Amino acid sequence: MPRGQRFDILSFPMPDYDAIEREWQWAERLGFDQGWIPETWTMSNRSYLEPWTILSALARATSTLRLGTLVALLVPRHPTLLAGHVLTVDQVSKGRVELGIGAGDVPTDSGIFGTAQWSAGERVERLEDQLQLLDALLRGRSVTSTGRHYSVTGAHLPEPVQRPRPPLVVAAEGRKSLRLVARHADAWVTLGGQPQTPERGVPTISEAEGLRTTRERVGMLESDCREIGRDPREIRRIVLAYRRHVDPLSSLEAFDEFVGSYAEMGFEEFVFYWPSILATFREQRGMTASERSTAERIAAVRFSKAQPRA
Repeated sequence: MPRGQRFDILSFPMPDYDAIEREWQWAERLGFDQGWIPETWTMSNRSYLEPWTILSALARATSTLRLGTLVALLVPRHPTLLAGHVLTVDQVSKGRVELGIGAGDVPTDSGIFGTAQWSAGERVERLEDQLQLLDALLRGRSVTSTGRHYSVTGAHLPEPVQRPRPPLVVAAEGRKSLRLVARHADAWVTLGGQPQTPERGVPTISEAEGLRTTRERVGMLESDCREIGRDPREIRRIVLAYRRHVDPLSSLEAFDEFVGSYAEMGFEEFVFYWPSILATFREQRGMTASERSTAERIAAVRFSKAQPRA
């Protein structure tokens, strides 16, 4: 494993909580670096638990695993409230939280919150407002600011455990969002070139096309960084194993192909669904003993922090 690579899991926050806790403790023992919870409220006619409450609980149930949202939605929260969630988990976890956030796609659960459907342009504007305010709020500074969509007067949140603040991880696929990554993000997360469609987990383009699209986006991001005088190497690159034809945790060969393909473009962090998309959405089951054993073998030979099974 090249030095500096990180391997993460993403778990959908479906009941029951105890099952998620067991999987994250298992992932920590295997040597995974981070666990992510996506924020969703209405996807696939399922019920989901609120992510920041879960992350607070998981922070106490783990000790080394970093944690965060992939990604938090803009619709439900004002940036001050969102920063309050992040700083609370920062305290509970003793400095292990990261905020993943993005402009979102359509629909973005706006209906259940009584919010009008925002256009793509407005979502990017709101993301920029949020990032500007969050950068200050997460440092524990006194903040008074008026943006296009959000205003804050006299906010002064607790100082963070992490300095200067918990990391901002920005999801971006489009041109305007990538510019926000260059200006504001500590890390960029991408879907690896796969477009978002309602059919969860079903690939819509080939993996070769996904790699070509990702190379183009890497080039855009590096160009944006150069324009503003920022070293693109300052931004951590994260790719989610989204809509893969073969689950990267199904074999060592599949794992190496996925990791190697994106590592060539400077990606250093790789996020895997656990439980898998197949188990979660198509078959609605937990992981089999065989699937778990395969993941354990991959960790044993590719993760630097893997621990023996208890």
